[in-house]
Amino acid sequence: MDVRGRAARLTRIGRSAAALSRSIARRGRSLSPEWRRWLADNLAAGVDPELLRETLSGHGVPPAEATLRLANAAEQVARARSEAARAERAELVLRLRASLRAATIERRLAPPAEEFFAAYWQTNTPVILTDVVERWPAFRSWSVASLRERFGALEIEYEGGRAGDPECDIHHLAHRQVGTFAEYLDRVSAAAPGNDLYLIANNRTLARPGFRPLLDDLLLPPGYFAEDRLAGGSALWLGPAGTVTSLHHDTSNILFCQVVGRKRLRLGAPDDPALLASGRGVYSRLDPESPELPSTAEGGPHLYDVELSPGEALFIPVGWWHHVRALDQSISVALNAFTRPNTFAWYKPGVLP
Repeated sequence: MDVRGRAARLTRIGRSAAALSRSIARRGRSLSPEWRRWLADNLAAGVDPELLRETLSGHGVPPAEATLRLANAAEQVARARSEAARAERAELVLRLRASLRAATIERRLAPPAEEFFAAYWQTNTPVILTDVVERWPAFRSWSVASLRERFGALEIEYEGGRAGDPECDIHHLAHRQVGTFAEYLDRVSAAAPGNDLYLIANNRTLARPGFRPLLDDLLLPPGYFAEDRLAGGSALWLGPAGTVTSLHHDTSNILFCQVVGRKRLRLGAPDDPALLASGRGVYSRLDPESPELPSTAEGGPHLYDVELSPGEALFIPVGWWHHVRALDQSISVALNAFTRPNTFAWYKPGVLP
């Protein structure tokens, strides 16, 4: 492009010479931040630096000031291009990983611990284990009625009044209620399907001394879990049909064990671009059940749809997004007291700007 063409391009991108002169005059021949951005924009658009220097000089900018600001703008543009290239390389990695991902989530018998950790934990791969929960005494004995009989007199915290709050999981502290376990279970038995009433991980039920006998009803696969840490590394989920946990990811690996009833989970990989872009802390702004959710072809997330039956356990690797809906009155146990280090509190891409 000749000088005349470059000047035309400069005119399209920049402001008028009169405005430039007024800005310089106001600041004592020093360019304002706005005009420094103008320099960077023109450099990024490919305008010849010499043309920019001539323009500045022609409107009274001292040579030293013009040289300094051009150098600063060039450095800014170089950094921006480097960041853009890094982002593009990362995007290619995400596309590659997505193209190699399995079409469905595997269902299988629980492997020995070393195989489990090598094949699923280390590779950040979900898997459904079909025989873990079936071995539990809990699978044969737990029900709303039996739990009421054994533990009904104990005091618990639970979540109530959730249905009117679309962000009830984020606002869980505002929905805490206190009562006996019997009172809560009676409410569950009488409840119509819905998301108003739920006993969740944040209520810390299994950490209460009176509920420790429930942990004796779990027969865990050898080598998977540190049983001395089980009380602080397990959670009881119990509620009527229709309870929902909104789309989110955890900062630890979890084995989600279904004891009573069915749950539908929708899972998305940590590196799914649409889910990364939707992050809000550990939660997502997307609702997998919304009819307005874009399809994958339209730039929406790729989600796995899993129905977890009684007796099945889903390994949810750290960072995997998941949305959970109870299809029946449901009792679940989530375990994260693995024998491997399992704290990834630093993993919160949703807090980044």
